[in-house]
Amino acid sequence: MSAATEKVHQMEDYQAKSEVEVLGDQIAAGVGDTAQKDMGKVAIIISFMAVVLLVVFFYGLNQNLSSLTSEVKDLQSVRGEVADLNAQMAVVDGRIVELEKLPLKTKNIIMDGILDEMNQKAAYVGAQLSPEEQAKLAKVQELLRDVQSGLQK
Repeated sequence: MSAATEKVHQMEDYQAKSEVEVLGDQIAAGVGDTAQKDMGKVAIIISFMAVVLLVVFFYGLNQNLSSLTSEVKDLQSVRGEVADLNAQMAVVDGRIVELEKLPLKTKNIIMDGILDEMNQKAAYVGAQLSPEEQAKLAKVQELLRDVQSGLQK
């Protein structure tokens, strides 16, 4: 019976394994140190990238706020212009109302002219009439002047 076929382990095998384990532990320690150094580099790179992103976001936000501020100022100037236009529209509306009243005023002016002409003709005719008829004609002239003054109001 040989030791190779039987399940017999020799001490030398264990000693060789322990040397391998020691060697593995040394490699693992070396890899751990290297990994810690590499992780430190990664952390520095991530920190630097975070700072760069913060600067980019700040710059973008600053640009948006400045453009928003200019738009608000433009909006305020537009509000002022709208107020000016409203004032001008009020003036135009007043003028339109006066223009709508023009036909009535024109009619009154024409009637006033006709009544004035009638009054003048009555005065001419009255100069050629008798005193009794002149008194009656004076009443007619007074009525014509009353109507004429009513139209002028």
